[in-house]
Amino acid sequence: MTSVARSEVYRKLLPPLRFEPDFPELPANHLKFYLHFGQRMERGDVFRYLRLIEIDESGREIAEVREPFREIELWDGSFTRLTVWLHPGRQKPGVNLNVEIGPVLEEGKNYRLEVSGKWPMENGEPLGESRSYRFRAEAPDSTQPDPNKWTIEIMDGVPVLRTGDKLDAASVRNSIHCRKDGGREEFTIQLTTPDKTTKASYALNESVFELATPEEEFPLKALFPKPWQPGGYELIIDAKLEDLAGNSIARPFNLDIEKHPNFREQAEPVILPFRIPEQPSRPEWKTVPSTSLLQRR
Repeated sequence: MTSVARSEVYRKLLPPLRFEPDFPELPANHLKFYLHFGQRMERGDVFRYLRLIEIDESGREIAEVREPFREIELWDGSFTRLTVWLHPGRQKPGVNLNVEIGPVLEEGKNYRLEVSGKWPMENGEPLGESRSYRFRAEAPDSTQPDPNKWTIEIMDGVPVLRTGDKLDAASVRNSIHCRKDGGREEFTIQLTTPDKTTKASYALNESVFELATPEEEFPLKALFPKPWQPGGYELIIDAKLEDLAGNSIARPFNLDIEKHPNFREQAEPVILPFRIPEQPSRPEWKTVPSTSLLQRR
């Protein structure tokens, strides 16, 4: 079976729609969502299928948020992931739309992002039932991500990255590479958020990623997590990596140059070393003919 065929098999195992991020709380200056679909979707005028609604604690609708999105369609190459921006002009303090209309999200309020089940897939069939993601807006986040506070836990030979922060998942996947300790050649790694197929468990209030070994293909990795080869490694984290509010390692999203005229962006990547220990050998078993019992060699 080819890698393309395996990808199609894996895609059929995916839910019809997955929201990213999906934390119960997001910063009030949150910038964008990623909608991951199980199938290729129809493009063009997609925002008629999206609503952002203010709700009360019980989930009852209070009002639809006025003009919440930057209505530009941003699809990945497979047409199964749509990036949905909250309007940056409303989310950035002090700019015209933020002053005239107000921010999209307000601290302390509850919201629901809705996707209509009437949205057609590329084959013309509707998505099905409507789906939604509910969250609460917490205080705005103006703190830059600090990888020096992250931890790397090794679970059965598989590294799990715990950040203690809420990061933009697409930015993380584009900004983190790896190399062997002492080596120069970098390789791309697959970062997977925890689900039923991973060794790591889901975290409510921080971004956690399981790191796939470089030689594995994504569909097989998702179904059969594989330990890394023992030895030393280094994560190389680009300073462009961002959190949910657009703050990067290099600079805060809402930097006031007048107040900080001497601010200098960080340009160098952050290096995090880690080691995969030798895994204990698993016992081998053989059948003893005289009995039906199993005995260790």
